[in-house]
Amino acid sequence: MLSRHITKDLSCRISWVTPLGLPVVQPYVKSAYRSLEVDFWSGSSSHRQLLDISALTRAAALAEKSRTWKGAKDSLVSLPPPNPIKQKNAFPPNFIHSLDSCHMMLTALHCYREGILFASVHDCFWTHAASVDCMNRVSTDVVDPLHTFDLLF
Repeated sequence: MLSRHITKDLSCRISWVTPLGLPVVQPYVKSAYRSLEVDFWSGSSSHRQLLDISALTRAAALAEKSRTWKGAKDSLVSLPPPNPIKQKNAFPPNFIHSLDSCHMMLTALHCYREGILFASVHDCFWTHAASVDCMNRVSTDVVDPLHTFDLLF
């Protein structure tokens, strides 16, 4: 319900900051297709053209410079409006993935500090068989602080 209000009523993209301080902004916007009407009998072909992604990047950079954080003024007006359905549906998995990435990063940093070899893909953590117990302890120790405060305040 909150994500719908943010995207549809306020026309803003859903964004948050991870516990490690990484700002996340969901990029899902309404389609920016431009259709051309073409007579198929004349032999000319029709095509659709997506809005140039570099134009979106430039617009976002300009808007970011003019953003006033204390007044919470969002000036991303030159970008296409957010797609409320995609914003709403993508928020839960994206939020969880952002927390998982924090857990992985903290585990990797603490394993490095303890001299444990660490590798990972998504949410799978690997180490040498002799270090599994130590990595398990480190992983458990770093996950608890991530969830001790209200992440959705």
